[in-house]
Amino acid sequence: MRVTWLSTLLTALIMGETLAQSVSRTVPVNSACAELEQTLMTAMANGRLDEAELAASAALASAGDRAPNSCAGLTLSDMAVAMSVSGRYADAERLAEGAVLILEKTYSPNHLALLRQLQTLAASRFEQGKTAKAWEAFKRIEAIRVERPEDAALVHGIAADLLHAEGKLVEAETEYLSSLRAWEDAGRGETADAGAVLNGLGVVYIHEQRLTEARQALDRALAIFSRAKDAVPMDRMKVLQCRGALHARQGDWQKAERDFHDALSIADQEPWVEPIALRSLLTDCAYVLRRNHHGPEARSIEARAAAMHLDPAPSTIIDVTELLPKGKSAKK
Repeated sequence: MRVTWLSTLLTALIMGETLAQSVSRTVPVNSACAELEQTLMTAMANGRLDEAELAASAALASAGDRAPNSCAGLTLSDMAVAMSVSGRYADAERLAEGAVLILEKTYSPNHLALLRQLQTLAASRFEQGKTAKAWEAFKRIEAIRVERPEDAALVHGIAADLLHAEGKLVEAETEYLSSLRAWEDAGRGETADAGAVLNGLGVVYIHEQRLTEARQALDRALAIFSRAKDAVPMDRMKVLQCRGALHARQGDWQKAERDFHDALSIADQEPWVEPIALRSLLTDCAYVLRRNHHGPEARSIEARAAAMHLDPAPSTIIDVTELLPKGKSAKK
């Protein structure tokens, strides 16, 4: 499995107040719709995704054909984003598809109003291993004319992840850099969006053995995630895991262990972590512990990883183990 952090590119679309601030509205919203969205955001911000989805479904059902397409589309879109960043990709795909279908009744297929919905659709499909379907959604994104730098940043960002997943590192680097410049042009170079791009760029550099540049990108991403208001703990977890792999590549096993330990501590405090991503982190942590001759701790973490029951469906969730040095892990 190739490495990518597509899910972190949705960080700025995260729940609650941040979602309201960062999603640019390209369609009109009436007061009833705004009130419904605020209710949903409050529920999502508190991690009550199921409650939010039920509220959205009930509101849309009661309104029926009287609900403006823009309101229904935005409601489903916000829910799709929340499901995606929480790792519930099948639900995110379903809701994003619904949002696109609704908005298409009012807007042309290449209208800017569909950009966010199509981006979420591409991301959720990609995370489920539906790469061909993700490219289909991206092709539709390419047909949308974007003018603002923040919209261009989204397009370049998802292109970078798709190319990265296919192992096209040179092309992926170009798209990551374009996305980063666009976020900076939009005045959002210190937001979680930019941090996510830097994380992806850092992983590309690790693959290319450009370790000094990788360290600079990952350190900058971590600094952004440590102070950005729109960052969430999972952002720090992911970049710490990648930086731990970088330390391992450089033979600095003590620093690698520290980063993996901090990443796992964050994961253990979160209410839900994508199981495949968690198992990857546990595996990496155990690998580094063995290299540092901490056999008992490594065995405990390995047992935890082995006890996990994973969905057999394909996934493109990052497996940072691919970034670790090749060879035997020096069992102790």
